[in-house]
Amino acid sequence: LAELQTEVELLRSLVYRCTEGYINGEDMTRLASMAKLKAGRLAREVTDSCLQYYGGMGFMNETLITRFYRDLRLVSIGGGADEVMLGILSKFMGTHPGGQ
Repeated sequence: LAELQTEVELLRSLVYRCTEGYINGEDMTRLASMAKLKAGRLAREVTDSCLQYYGGMGFMNETLITRFYRDLRLVSIGGGADEVMLGILSKFMGTHPGGQ
């Protein structure tokens, strides 16, 4: 849980940095793509860890973790899949096969 909390706090810092830059009129495409990518992956990691902690009870429809485990999967799909975010980031890095 300590490692997951650390990851959440790191993501929170990135989101705050993106928000501040956006408010100041900066182009935050690169950092926002990083935040979106990390948010989707971290949501899966956190819910998977919680499900593991809950054990078999985690798959019961009566527990919130079941809903979170199912619904948070959409974060990495909706609004731009992880692969789209990786494509954007690789263009910024100059490593995208299609060039800039």
